[in-house]
Amino acid sequence: MRIVGYLLDRRLYFVDYRSRCNMVKIDFSTFSDPGLYLLWSDGNRLALTLPHIEECTHQMLDDPQRIPASVRAAAVYAPCDICPERDRAIICHAIKPVLPFIRDVDHCMSYDRVTAVYREVDSDMLSVVETSMQDALRFVCLLSLMQYCEVGRQYAGYFAGVNPLLPASDIAAAVYRNLFEEADGDQNVIAATIQTMSKELLHTTRCQAERVRLVCKQDAFVNAYVATYTVVQLLFEKLEHHRSKHLASPATIMERN
Repeated sequence: MRIVGYLLDRRLYFVDYRSRCNMVKIDFSTFSDPGLYLLWSDGNRLALTLPHIEECTHQMLDDPQRIPASVRAAAVYAPCDICPERDRAIICHAIKPVLPFIRDVDHCMSYDRVTAVYREVDSDMLSVVETSMQDALRFVCLLSLMQYCEVGRQYAGYFAGVNPLLPASDIAAAVYRNLFEEADGDQNVIAATIQTMSKELLHTTRCQAERVRLVCKQDAFVNAYVATYTVVQLLFEKLEHHRSKHLASPATIMERN
């Protein structure tokens, strides 16, 4: 995927080269909140912004009846066996930001095309990409795994400022930079963190895919988690690659990344 930068109205936009023809149809002033916006060719639009996700999640928590009984009763919806809240939580915390939006996207197949607009937190930068539904929904998958999952949230800082719409190799480079800075370049700490994080995030991602599979009629959200699992696998392969390059040439690795 090739990204092209545009400066419009004193703001910088990064646009997938295949989406440039659609830019004249997009009102960029409507993307004020950080998060993801999905735009379909028929004019429909879904705002998966951080404030909206938080609001919908709280509404669901305030009204337990909104969580279907079949979901609450399913064993797979219980917290993972590595979750520190497994003896107290009624339902996995990571699924909460996903459930309110399943109905909105469950009419889509994973391969359906959509224009995704992503606004970073505390930034005027927008990324505009024409992509598949499963790749666009990776934003929600990563959000659930990094911000709501009791296991994954301990690693959220390493994904800070990482654009979820970027290719896995670019995500890996950004995460490695965060790891490197947090560990002050200590390769023993970096190696141990990568090993632990890889094992735990692959486990929680696999569990999430099974939970979503129970309630989705179409495969967009299911395949989004399957794709996220693949991205996580590739991510840690890339992280090891970056670490190996740094060991070989510590003076220049951070410049090349």
